[in-house]
Amino acid sequence: MAITQDPAPARVAEPAGEPPRVRVALTAGEVLVGGAVVLAGLVAWAGLALAHLHRYRLGGALLAAALATAALGAAALRARPRAAVRVDRGELATLALLVAVGAVLLFPGFPYGVGDKDPGTYVSHGIAIARTGSWDLADPVLDRSRVPAFQPSSPGARLPGIWYADRDGGVAHVQFYHLWPAALASAWKLGGTGALVNLNPLLGLLAVLAVALAARRAFGPVAGLLAGLLLVTCMLQVWQARYQSAEVITEAFVAAALLGVVVALRTGWRPAAGLAGLLVGLAWLARADALLLVLVAVAAGCALVALGRFDARCAWFAAGLGVVLPHALLQAYGLAAGYSAANGVPGLPAVAGLAAGGLLAAVALRALARPWLDRLAAALGRPRIQLALGLALTAVAGVAMVVGFLRPWLFGPAYFDYHGRVIRSYDEQTLRRLSWFLTLPGLALAGAGLAVVALRRWAAPAWALVLPVLLVFPVYAVRAENSSRLMWWNRRFVPVVLPGLVVLMAVALAAALAWDGGVPAGIGERWRRRARRLRLPVRVAAAGLAVALVAVFAGQSLPLRRHAELDGSFAIGERLAAAAGGRQGVYLLQSQRGEINLASWFGVPLWLQHGEVAVILRTRPDPGYVRAFVRGFPGQPVFLVTAGGEPPPGYQALGLRRVDHIRAGLPVWDESNERRPDGAHLVAVDLSVWRVTVA
Repeated sequence: MAITQDPAPARVAEPAGEPPRVRVALTAGEVLVGGAVVLAGLVAWAGLALAHLHRYRLGGALLAAALATAALGAAALRARPRAAVRVDRGELATLALLVAVGAVLLFPGFPYGVGDKDPGTYVSHGIAIARTGSWDLADPVLDRSRVPAFQPSSPGARLPGIWYADRDGGVAHVQFYHLWPAALASAWKLGGTGALVNLNPLLGLLAVLAVALAARRAFGPVAGLLAGLLLVTCMLQVWQARYQSAEVITEAFVAAALLGVVVALRTGWRPAAGLAGLLVGLAWLARADALLLVLVAVAAGCALVALGRFDARCAWFAAGLGVVLPHALLQAYGLAAGYSAANGVPGLPAVAGLAAGGLLAAVALRALARPWLDRLAAALGRPRIQLALGLALTAVAGVAMVVGFLRPWLFGPAYFDYHGRVIRSYDEQTLRRLSWFLTLPGLALAGAGLAVVALRRWAAPAWALVLPVLLVFPVYAVRAENSSRLMWWNRRFVPVVLPGLVVLMAVALAAALAWDGGVPAGIGERWRRRARRLRLPVRVAAAGLAVALVAVFAGQSLPLRRHAELDGSFAIGERLAAAAGGRQGVYLLQSQRGEINLASWFGVPLWLQHGEVAVILRTRPDPGYVRAFVRGFPGQPVFLVTAGGEPPPGYQALGLRRVDHIRAGLPVWDESNERRPDGAHLVAVDLSVWRVTVA
């Protein structure tokens, strides 16, 4: 495989008697954007490490991140060849434009202060880490001496998303991986709710910039600009950047890692590869399915070992990944083992065996079949072989795309177990529903972009950006393992697939804009003349299509400017907690079906954000259940939180006194299984807080 390189590193004059130094050129944008993502990742990782040690403090997280940054900087400065930073005005202009568009579309983040879905639980967990200094939660309700029995949300779950392994342990934990809440904890400590809700948009903007820079390095300035514009205006990106879930921090890590790989391939600068490995490890700390990327990296390393192409850049990448790997393994198979198992993450023996077996096989192949492997590597570098393989890959991708669109008719509906309910999944309509956001022309352009990459002379930086989406997209397209509700479902595709598809679209458009009428060798002169006459129409059509796509994407995203998901939810949580008058209250919240469930919406923030005791109130009236909490928490105010303004029936003997009646409308973006949601509605909140006055 040919590896395209930037111009040869410059030799810098040295005093007489000293050898010349060789420098590689990094751009100011790459240093600023890549450095910002790495710094954000180090702060989040340091906070997570301290939280896992039950010692989280903002000062400690910042100090640890500063020390790690200094160590990485020292290693980068000592590495050979040395790096020099140059200013590229075109690059800076591109970044400035993307920042301006991102400032309009991505900010502010949604003030998600309830616990109905993952984002609210992440937010609440981040505040809990900042409050308590620990990733897990001391839970007095699990103490049998206080409360003999309580109503769980589901078996093993105190409230939705909060699990306990052993009731006698007295400790519960949030089910998800913990890097994103640790990052939110530091944001909350630094700037309160405002900083907390705007961290995700900032990371989303950094992801856009990193994708644009990587595409610029691999495919040129026009492709970089188009990739950035398409991504920053795409509704999937805009929504997820404002939504408080873990996909966007993962996207930022992956995008910056790919930028590092491309820089390392283009310039030979090893620290870029090391930082890329570090960021891939951080991505696994953020999301369970990022193990796919780790396995892709391991597979690539094994292939390079077998082909004899494993060089110092690969070693730096492996070292960067290896620094994070022990912590990632501890979380995946120790602290969050239940969540890993529930999400189908392969067990540690399987993962370790796969990695070790692949490495041993690669070493054995290199030792036993070196001549054949060398011939294979040489063959892969031949233009005809590359063309044949590129044609095959393009054909397979095209057939897969057609089958993906026809899947509902070819194979019928797909169902899966969603929290104990068998429901229709997204799987059989993945491509169709992605087309609601990316458009059919956009997906066709992505296929054309793949053809451009596959049918041209192969270059490692180009394939570094293309292979992740080629390998990950089919996994989710075949089995996304999620319900079909938009906007909830599409988050699965944001960390890897969305940026990859956008880059392929940009590659196709940039190739058409730069087309000079050239055709492959062997084509007759008459066809060459016809092709040259088409040069201007092709360029005009490409420019029009690029403008149209950006306009369509922006048109889908602009309505979100007027929307603030669940705005007012933080205020409701604060008002509920205020009923306790500064003491720790005990809140028994009514659980009911419907769009709003008091127990899940407000129980999680009452506990995690405000340190109150929150429990589900049993469905049937049970005054004895409430009395158990009065006895178990003597001297603490006990409240029932119920829907509506009328006293809950069956609890008259408790001497209930209403201390608050909260009515509000919370804006929520529509969800749909049939179309792309393009509007919002208000969810009516009508609840009463009743103080138990009889002991």
